[in-house]
Amino acid sequence: MKLVVKITLYFVLISSIVFLIGAVFSYNAISREIDIEERLFLKERLQSVVGFLEHRNPTHEISRDKMVITPLDELVSDSEIVFTDTLVTHSTLNRIEPHLKLDVIRQVNGRAYKIMLYDLIIEEDDIEDAVRESMVKTYLMLLLVSLVLSLIASYYVFRPFQFTLAAIRDFSIKQTNTPKLPISSTAEFKKLNQFIDEMMQKAQRDYRSLKEFSENASHEIQTPISIVQGKLELLMESSELREDQMELISSAQNALKRLSKMSNSLSLLTKIENKEFSDFAPVNVSKLLSELLFDFKELIELKQITLTIDVEPDVEVSGNATLLGILMTNLLNNAVRHNRTGGSLRIELTSTGLDITNTGEPLQGNAQDYFMRFKKGSENPDSSGLGLSIVQQICSEHQFSVIYQTSAEQHHLSVRWESRN
Repeated sequence: MKLVVKITLYFVLISSIVFLIGAVFSYNAISREIDIEERLFLKERLQSVVGFLEHRNPTHEISRDKMVITPLDELVSDSEIVFTDTLVTHSTLNRIEPHLKLDVIRQVNGRAYKIMLYDLIIEEDDIEDAVRESMVKTYLMLLLVSLVLSLIASYYVFRPFQFTLAAIRDFSIKQTNTPKLPISSTAEFKKLNQFIDEMMQKAQRDYRSLKEFSENASHEIQTPISIVQGKLELLMESSELREDQMELISSAQNALKRLSKMSNSLSLLTKIENKEFSDFAPVNVSKLLSELLFDFKELIELKQITLTIDVEPDVEVSGNATLLGILMTNLLNNAVRHNRTGGSLRIELTSTGLDITNTGEPLQGNAQDYFMRFKKGSENPDSSGLGLSIVQQICSEHQFSVIYQTSAEQHHLSVRWESRN
């Protein structure tokens, strides 16, 4: 829901509550004002009636529309005006209607008169209907104006904010310059743009620093590893070494190989996370898988693994060719290296995904935990514990889904990419 729509809904809700409370106040105020005016009207009529009596001095009762004057036999002092509600037949409507009645006694020219005046009362339901009608019409007008103004505000007032969102969507930490944010006269948008600009610049600086560090670290680690590896190879060629010394040197060489492999894997993960493999293009994964299977042919035959292949021809997936190659290499490497001698391996490739099922030792723990870094399924020293982490990172980069399932000695890894096709 857009911000301007949410603000409008809150405004309409608050306006509804205010209008309901205002309707009660309006009803009471109008009722009170009508009652006051009716009493003033009857008092003014009373003055007219007294003036009439001063000129006519009637000796018999006078009854006219909404007026009754009765001469009294005794001289009675003037009384206070009394207002009461009563029911009187309306002469025009010919039906009983509520009226306000004025009762008073007045002495005029030495004679007392009882005067009764009537005035039609505006009924409460009439006042209620009038208030309701006026409030509903005013509320509908306010609602219409609010909707129109919200549309105008959404286009003009929030226009710089929309440009800012577009700039954020197009922002990349690999850009050399930060995108230019729109100029706004709104103080809040100015502060927002200033904060976003500072965060973009910081993100780009951090990215460049991290990229430079990871590249330098990878290079600086590989250099001494290569030097030590070379010196160990020279030592191995010496004829004066005892067998136990050669075993120690061989163990050191294996440790250096694992260190080099781990360094390369961590460097690859960093590059993937930094979006350095963004050049996507259609890749024939059927051909790529066939080429990789040829590389694993000797190892599969050496471990006497029964291989079943079901590859759909010319399956194309949009992605980075290098990363897709690493993805399949890691999956095949895990399926072969962790397989048992004389085991089985089934590979199925379709337009919807890649499925690899192989035999192996049962896992200890949840299969999904093995996507975490340095999580190993065995104590094999050749395993870095980063293979499946790289697989998951590549799948995340391509918006693929990857699922690892196990049942007894059966391991099943499924990669689905149909959402990208």
